[in-house]
This record gives sequence, C-alpha cells and structure tokens, in this order.
Amino acid sequence: YKRKGEDKNIAKVQNPGITPVHLNRDKQSDYVKNFENLKSENLKPVFVDYKSEIHTNKLKNGIEVSYIENKINDLFNLNIIFDMGSDNNKKLALAVGYLDYLGTEKLSPEQVKKEFYKLGISYRVSAGGDRSNVSLSGLKENLPKGLELLEDLWDNAVADQESYDKYVAMILKSRTNGKTQKDNILRNGLVNYAKYGENSRLRNIYSAEELTKMNPDELVQIIKDLKGYKQRIFYYGKDVNNAVTALNESHKVPAELKNYPEPVKYKELETGDKVNFVDFDMVQAEMMFVAKGDKFDPQKLARSLVFNTYFGSGLSSIVFQEIRESKSLAYSAYSYYSNGRKKGDSNYTIAYVGTQANKLPQAVDAMLELMNNMPEAQKQFEATKKATLKKIAAERITKSNIFWKYEGLKNRGIDHDNREEIYQEVEKMTMNDLKDFFTENIKGGKYTALVIGNKKDMDMKSLKKLGKFQELEIDYLFNYKDTEVKQ
Repeated sequence: YKRKGEDKNIAKVQNPGITPVHLNRDKQSDYVKNFENLKSENLKPVFVDYKSEIHTNKLKNGIEVSYIENKINDLFNLNIIFDMGSDNNKKLALAVGYLDYLGTEKLSPEQVKKEFYKLGISYRVSAGGDRSNVSLSGLKENLPKGLELLEDLWDNAVADQESYDKYVAMILKSRTNGKTQKDNILRNGLVNYAKYGENSRLRNIYSAEELTKMNPDELVQIIKDLKGYKQRIFYYGKDVNNAVTALNESHKVPAELKNYPEPVKYKELETGDKVNFVDFDMVQAEMMFVAKGDKFDPQKLARSLVFNTYFGSGLSSIVFQEIRESKSLAYSAYSYYSNGRKKGDSNYTIAYVGTQANKLPQAVDAMLELMNNMPEAQKQFEATKKATLKKIAAERITKSNIFWKYEGLKNRGIDHDNREEIYQEVEKMTMNDLKDFFTENIKGGKYTALVIGNKKDMDMKSLKKLGKFQELEIDYLFNYKDTEVKQ
C-alpha cells in the first residue's frame, strides 16, 4: 500500500554549503599497505576456442544445428533462431507475445501449460528488433514429447477475442506503469530520442486504438508463418543425436525457406548543443549527457575498458570521487564509453548525474570540466590496470554462454575470443595511452543533455544555456498516442 499526496509537514533546511574535501589518492593507510603485501596466487586467464567448442550437425531438411554438450546434468536448452525481428515485420513481436495466451482446438491455454509442467519442460518465444527465438528447455528425457507439444501449439494455435483483449490490456497496463518510472523515461525514452529522434525502434509501435482494432487471427498467422523463414538451431545438452531425431520428426518446415523481409533502418542522429527536458514529479533531478562517437572499432575495446574503470564507473573512479566524495554535488555520478553492439554501430560517451535540483548547475559544471580535463593519478591508474586484468583472468565463459558470447562477437565482426588481445594490450598500457584515448574520444565531445526533474524546482535558465531547449511529453517520447482505451 502506498499513499499518494503532498506532505504538508516537510521542514525545509537551508543549504549550509559544502567545503570540498581534498582527495589524497596517492596516500595509503597502514592497513592498505599490509593488505597489498598479502600474497596470493594469481588466476590465469582461460580463453575459448569457439570453433572447436561449438560443433555442428544438420537436420534432414538442411537446417544447421550448432551444439555444445552439457557435461554437468541432464537438462537441455533448444533454440530455434530466426535472424529477423520487429525491424523486418512490425507485428512480429506483438504476435509472439500473444502465443503465451493461446491454446489449440484440443487444449485450452491452461491445459497447454499443465502439459508442459507435467513434462518438466518450459518454452519461450521472443522477438527483438533483429532476432526472434523459439526456445525449449527442461529434462533431456522429455525433449521429444516437449518438442511435439510445442510444435502442436505453434502449428495449431487458435485465437479468440477474449484472450486477445487480455493481452492488449496487459500491454497498455505496462505502458502506463512505464510512464511512472523515471529510470524508464530517462534511460529508454530520452536516450533513444537523443540517438534517433522520432524515427526509432522504441517509437515504432502500435497505438492503443490500433491494438484494439487488430485482428488476433492475423497475429496467429504471423506466428505460424514464422516457421517458413530461414532459421538455425542451437542445442545445449547431452545426446545431440536424440535432439536431431526429435527435430527431424516434429519440426516440419517447407522445402524452400523464405528470405527475411527487408528491415527498417533507424538513422543515428548527430548529438550536441541540445537539451531535452521532461517535467516529472520527483524530489531530485537527474541528467545524462550523450555524445555520438566513431563507428565501432575493436581496437578501442582494451583502452575503453580501462578508461571506464579508471574514469567513470565504480566507487574508486575519478568521476565519483570528484563529484560525489570531494564536492558532495551528487548522490550518484558516473561516466563511460559505450562500444557499439554491432559492426557499423556508433560508439557513445555517456555521463550521468543524480542530485538535488538546486545543486544541478554546479554538478553539471563539475561533470563537464572532468569530461574535458581528465585528472591524472598514476597509482589509481595502476590499480585500475590490475583490477581489469584480474577481472579478465577470473572470467569463465562456459556452458551455453560459449555460443551466445560467440554470437555477440560475430555481430561485431570478430570471429575469435578477443579477450586475449585485450589482456595483452592492457598489460602494456600506460597513462599516456589513456590520455590519448581521452583526447581522441572523450574531450570536446558534442553532448546532448537529457534532464528529468520537477520543473518548479529547476533552474531552467542554467539548463537553457547548455543548448537548444526542448520540453518533451512522456507520451510523445514513447509514441503513446493513447495509453488507455476509453470504454
């Protein structure tokens, strides 16, 4: 239970002012000295040979099956992967989400779920922007029966208006809830708008009116038609031959699989000299700076990894120490260099400050100063290097993660475990290398400022000095023309 309203008994305390604390980064207490003298055996990094770890087979229909043996237990995970998503068909994500509400002519939705439960099997169908996945997981011994049940649902799902109305109500409720969450507004709505403007994947949705008028039979047909497109399979478990046999028997597809429809392209905008503001009833104020950088370059991965730890993320970072610990200008502050998820995607510099509304102008000045002049602390840099190397050395990519990590690397145009190169580069890295990275990629960045806060508490004049000011409505950010259906 949460009571909403205005507290009339709040006592306002006048800002007493803060005296900055001098940071003694180069000094160590006796405790730290003794702790660092403790000896422990260093972990050795373990790198993955993806091509030898991931094996391949083929179904009778020619569909490729990638597989990794589960050497730990008798559980399996089977994924039928389509390299298409809502970018290729706007209704696809909507359709696959609807499948969970459906049954067949023989089984109600509740009975379908009970049958899966009896087998110790679960299924999931999902669609992102550029990939869709039909997955099955559970006890290896029940894979054939579980797959048969899934394929029956996939081929024979029956739509009905009542279940579709429930599905739409859930979507609209989720949208309404999202409008009350400041993190969602800032990190999804405002960040996407800064990167793409009006033409973004986030905004390419159906309105409440469009959803209610949509024919549920059309969505079911989209689910059934998905099986006719090019696909590949990943299996993690024991006895791959058993899985291949089950797939040959139950996973029936057309002799000729269709190519994917052309995807919608979302053009990245240039950032800089803009301020996008959302008025929201909250006590604090939050701001993010977003600057578009160069296209993804694997040669920047090692230096950006060290930079993020040294400069912007964690309690020991320069940004946190300067803005939070030294000057008490924010309750949270960080910055990082974000590498593109795919080859051809842009990298971005992101900075964040969460503070009291009256401290925001000072916090902004402090952050922008750091983003243009990086303090040098040699001991902190050496500690960052050591921590980065230990993190790589401790990381173990195992089980099904081997396949999914390799998928991510291939999206970036990388066909091997590049952590070995990153590890070697970090070992040789100097403060001058870090300074060069900062100068080339961070300093002088063209930032779009994204702000969420209570307008009546904000110093709007200082915000407008940062660039062309635009106040945005939440419904506009997410393209929610109508979030509720009027009865």
